[in-house]
Amino acid sequence: MSSKQIVAVVVLYKRKPERSETINSLAAVFEGNPELLRSIRVLLWDNSPTAIEQPDLSFPCDYRHAGRNVGTSGAYNNAMEFAEAQGSPWLLLLDQDTAVSQEFLPRMLEYSHLLQENPEVGSVVPFIYSHGQLVSPRFLLSFNRNPQIPLTFHGICRKKASAVNSSTLMRVAALREIGGYSEEFWLDLSDVYTFQAMYFKGRYIYVASDLVLQHSLSGMDYDKEMTSERYRNFLAAESAYVDLYSSPVERAAQLWRLFMRTFRQYRRYQNKAFAALSFKYFLQRLFRRRSARLRSWRQQLLKRDLPVMSQGQIVR
Repeated sequence: MSSKQIVAVVVLYKRKPERSETINSLAAVFEGNPELLRSIRVLLWDNSPTAIEQPDLSFPCDYRHAGRNVGTSGAYNNAMEFAEAQGSPWLLLLDQDTAVSQEFLPRMLEYSHLLQENPEVGSVVPFIYSHGQLVSPRFLLSFNRNPQIPLTFHGICRKKASAVNSSTLMRVAALREIGGYSEEFWLDLSDVYTFQAMYFKGRYIYVASDLVLQHSLSGMDYDKEMTSERYRNFLAAESAYVDLYSSPVERAAQLWRLFMRTFRQYRRYQNKAFAALSFKYFLQRLFRRRSARLRSWRQQLLKRDLPVMSQGQIVR
């Protein structure tokens, strides 16, 4: 049996498949275009505490339960190994909150063939909107600036850039070349780490401007989709990333960013815990040594059973 061109991995965490926007939109796409299943194999990777005994989906898929929350990094690394074992050259990354449009899979399949023999292209990404705002892909510039790549841009981006993980078509060989996703940046900033590592290997992002998707980012709606535990995890990862990969001047600039974020969050959000956490990490950068901050982050890495918010309700 010939290998599939693409392995599409959907990562679940404390969410039943039938309540996943990604799963439901995939089902609609496959129902309307079942020929896609000849070229695309779906892997359902479940990071939830409890496994699903028999996933009941309208399309064929392989189901794997992690046994613990290995995050997006662990899920995508396991999916990379799965794709390699199947002989599939491309991996389509999806989380549980992406609305897959009817034209997305056929076009990504076309791009996978079009760019197959161009190893300079490490990934293909669409434009992503979340809560009505364009959020991805973005340039990665000095002083922690990440302006949006213009909607008019199409083709290979040879500047340092990143995109959200979900909806990215990743070349398996390019991901293997950098050793896969970081086990330390297992959730937050896993995408920034990976795209930067690929950039330094000369594997660039191909921006598919003809594709636009809707995706729900928890960082866009703190009152309804963010918990304090989840935000603390983000702050720890952000702090570590700045300490590990930014210049001393850029590390100093992070102080100003955290101070202004504290002020905005206190005014904007009902839950003042977010502003308090931002101020805590501001004080840490002001009074604690870099080595101590990194030790604290590595302790935070052990906390994997994070509660999630769904429609304003905590799911544990």
